[in-house]
Amino acid sequence: MRAAVLRGPGEVQIVDVAEPTLRPGSLIVAIDRCAIGGSDVLAKSTGTVPAPAWFGHAWSGRVLEVGPGVRDHFPGERVVGAAPPPCGRCPHCVAGFAENCDLVLEMIVGIDDLASSHGAFAERIRVDHRRVRRTPDGLDDNDAALAEPAAVATHAISRSGIGVGDIVVVVGAGTIGLLVAELVRIAGASRVVAIDRVESRRELACDLGSDAAFGSTSDVVGWLENHGHGLGADVVFDCVGADGVLDDAVELARHGGTVVAVGVNSSASRAAPADLVKNELTIRASLGYTTADVQRALDLLAEDRLRVGLLVDPQVRSLDQLDAALDAMAESSGRAILVDPSLG
Repeated sequence: MRAAVLRGPGEVQIVDVAEPTLRPGSLIVAIDRCAIGGSDVLAKSTGTVPAPAWFGHAWSGRVLEVGPGVRDHFPGERVVGAAPPPCGRCPHCVAGFAENCDLVLEMIVGIDDLASSHGAFAERIRVDHRRVRRTPDGLDDNDAALAEPAAVATHAISRSGIGVGDIVVVVGAGTIGLLVAELVRIAGASRVVAIDRVESRRELACDLGSDAAFGSTSDVVGWLENHGHGLGADVVFDCVGADGVLDDAVELARHGGTVVAVGVNSSASRAAPADLVKNELTIRASLGYTTADVQRALDLLAEDRLRVGLLVDPQVRSLDQLDAALDAMAESSGRAILVDPSLG
């Protein structure tokens, strides 16, 4: 069968690989859609990934085969890539920190024993049966493929401690940032402002419910002075991770506010500890998601409370178009680009 692999910086190849083999506790899943994410774009640029299975990790598909010992899934079942429940055995679980379970992170990244040697930019993959969630009836393949990034956004919001009536700024209106901007409204935010350098992304943020969107931090400072309590943002999400963005987020937060670092990149921050202490800021990081985050995202998608139709590029690409699609995603309007490996 065919799958996409990274050969080095800027080198994505579609190659013939061996069919995934069934093992105890595993599933073979046919991939219906795989969403290109910012981490996939970064992977192409750098030529490196945490594990081969990470390249193409947001997907929806159908169970083809069920391995020995698996009783909670069946052939033909529609599923999405998710996270397992805490294992209860790793050092973090034993110490009482199940929310930081080692196995959960291993499966998300794709370094567990049953992970495929490639990601879901492929016709089929093998996964641990604990790593998938059933796709709700009525949720189409395109929207289901957004469950994983929606779970990332859901986890970031759960980490933020956002309260009803809070004023929120989201820095970065890519797919994750746009999902965060939608979800904070559901979580109770009274005002939501987005920042992005690309005009089309700012327009999309407003179409999805943000009160305003700006291209620079200075414009947002003025907006915050004239809206709400006029003290700055209660919560600021950095959904970019690039140099200087966390510093901008700190500047926008009110005294006693919270900054949540979501974006992962080669960021270097100049935020001074003295400023953090003086303003009593809470800095939180958000990495990945839990199985509960995925289920919450699926429920919101199935109930049409989380609107992702506008977030999906209407043109579904084939594997042969993946390389060009990764380049397009880097400069896209913020809409997620989906790949259907079955397309010729």
